[in-house]
Amino acid sequence: MKNKILLFLAGIIASASLFGVGHSAWAMTNAQNTDNSIQANFPTWKFLEDTDFAKTSYVRSSSNLTLTKETTITQDSYEAIRMTSTTGSSSGNHIIHINFDRDYYLSEIRFFKIEFDYYHKYKREQNNKGFPSVTFMNNNSGQGTEQGGSDTVNDKSSFVVTNIDEDWWHLEYFVFASMPTLASHQDSPIALDKKVNGIKINDKYMFNYNSITAFAIIDNLHFNIEPAARLGIFNRWTSDSAGKFFWFKVAFSGELHSCILTSSDTEVAVPEFSADDTTSTTAPFPNGSPFYFKLLKAGSVVLTATLVIGRNHTVFTISNTFSVT
Repeated sequence: MKNKILLFLAGIIASASLFGVGHSAWAMTNAQNTDNSIQANFPTWKFLEDTDFAKTSYVRSSSNLTLTKETTITQDSYEAIRMTSTTGSSSGNHIIHINFDRDYYLSEIRFFKIEFDYYHKYKREQNNKGFPSVTFMNNNSGQGTEQGGSDTVNDKSSFVVTNIDEDWWHLEYFVFASMPTLASHQDSPIALDKKVNGIKINDKYMFNYNSITAFAIIDNLHFNIEPAARLGIFNRWTSDSAGKFFWFKVAFSGELHSCILTSSDTEVAVPEFSADDTTSTTAPFPNGSPFYFKLLKAGSVVLTATLVIGRNHTVFTISNTFSVT
């Protein structure tokens, strides 16, 4: 399998050379975190996956909701959380703040995703729309940026939605999209010793309809290191000016083994990565970040990132058209 991956990546690089497409390759050489303050070994992924936080005993607080233990619709012995709206047909924040079982350092979970199942049949009349957002928390303080919360989702969104059964979504939110630890140039990475101990889930789209009080259910809330079905892009920009470095904000989950950037027009933008860059604090990765392009002159260009991630070294690719002004 590894030989096939190496051949695949070699083919990408060879194709880039043949057709004049700029590329920049980066590979991780050590999977162990060497941050002295943490001492976490990444290969022991399983320590988080069996913990389900969708229980009323983990709830810290809520807003515009009545919370009850759910065992009816789930029809099994496992507990879930029913969130009933108290705002009637009015729009507004419907927030549930759920504690984790302990403090987690970002060095432990930075390549994880947080995922849960969400029952949405009775949350609004326009069913299959209105996805909740998530914000990681340290006590009552938000950490990083809020992700999700849109009315629709596409193949480049920074969160993943899968329809399961008729009235459930399976939602996946990338930790890296909220708190990216690989950044350089004018950008600052999030420190690896940042702690999170909870999550805030906000649904702005709960509306009573047909005399039915709106409610939703959260079930199976947990961390997971496995790659999602696709990559995403967080805080997506579509244009910037020549002379700048552009951070291609790729959202992913799974241990990052390598990254190759390509540009469709090397006169407009080129991949940029320097192992001599000293701005990064993300050891054991090479200093700097593998996610930058240098913008050279005005024009339109397709930027592409190819990542090898996860225990099976799965290859994922994402592209976006970008305008340099």
